[in-house]
Amino acid sequence: MVGAHLACVLLKEGYTVRATYCEGDDINKTKHYLSFYSDDYANIFNEIKWVEACPCNYDSLIEATSGVDVVYVCKYPIFSVNRKLQDYIEGLKNLLSALRETKVGYVYYISSLDTLGDEPEFKEITEQSQRNPKGNYPKISQLNYLCEMEVLRALNEDLKGCIVNTGIVLGPGDWRYDSSRLFSLAATYGFYTKGVTGFVGVYDVVKCLMSLSRREITGERFILVSQNMSYYQVLKLISQHFGTESNLKYAGGFRMFAYKCCYIIKSLLTGRRPILDSTYFDRIESFKLYSNAKSLGMLIVDYEDISDVVKKICDIYLKENAPKMKKFYKFACLV
Repeated sequence: MVGAHLACVLLKEGYTVRATYCEGDDINKTKHYLSFYSDDYANIFNEIKWVEACPCNYDSLIEATSGVDVVYVCKYPIFSVNRKLQDYIEGLKNLLSALRETKVGYVYYISSLDTLGDEPEFKEITEQSQRNPKGNYPKISQLNYLCEMEVLRALNEDLKGCIVNTGIVLGPGDWRYDSSRLFSLAATYGFYTKGVTGFVGVYDVVKCLMSLSRREITGERFILVSQNMSYYQVLKLISQHFGTESNLKYAGGFRMFAYKCCYIIKSLLTGRRPILDSTYFDRIESFKLYSNAKSLGMLIVDYEDISDVVKKICDIYLKENAPKMKKFYKFACLV
């Protein structure tokens, strides 16, 4: 989602954009994102230079990065039971090697808050917080951390660029995936946990990324978070706009236990460790506060309030999905 919105803004400001995709990706989804910025989205879409680049195909990465001034790595590694952690790390190593060979000016890598260190409860986590090497982290957190270490190593050696750790990014997009799915769920029904974490609007993330490249900042890490909020607070904001606040339910007790059992059974059947293990479920119930002090002023004057971000996204969702929602309400009434 971040990469698509970033491409839209770069095109709007007159930059030449080259975007990569892998086998199985649907690049036409980008047209949907472009429609949020212009009615002439079909012609703008054709301005993007699309290049198929597979992380395991070094030649394709060379082709994708040749002649490029700035590279934004916006795609989180999506952990699959069919791939080992080392496969993702090797793919990232290939990309970093390609960037060296093609002499790319700057690389800006988007990472997760999960890779950051820990602090005592009620104390904000900063860019300097130390990660416990013996800590018990979810599998996806370990994967993001190991990938980030490869980027850090490259930045310390010969590449220029920065790492940004984003909170949960809220923005309009494919309502079935990413954080955009929160809006489609809250429009009908929604389950929440008691966890607290950082949230940020996608437009602010794009502003920060462009600020980094314009100012040619290198060798730094930035936390991009607008506000620390509970999952319940965010879902409540969304559901209030849709009039579905009464449908919110706490996903604790039996529901959490049922989810854990499902993934344990899946693990036994496949012979692999579950992607969403008990550590992950404990994590989404945890209380974490994140500091945005470093990014404020250096990258962005002020972050947009999450309530305003949610309102904008809800308005877009309602514009696109109002007929479907009416059908759902009619069905719910009949039931």
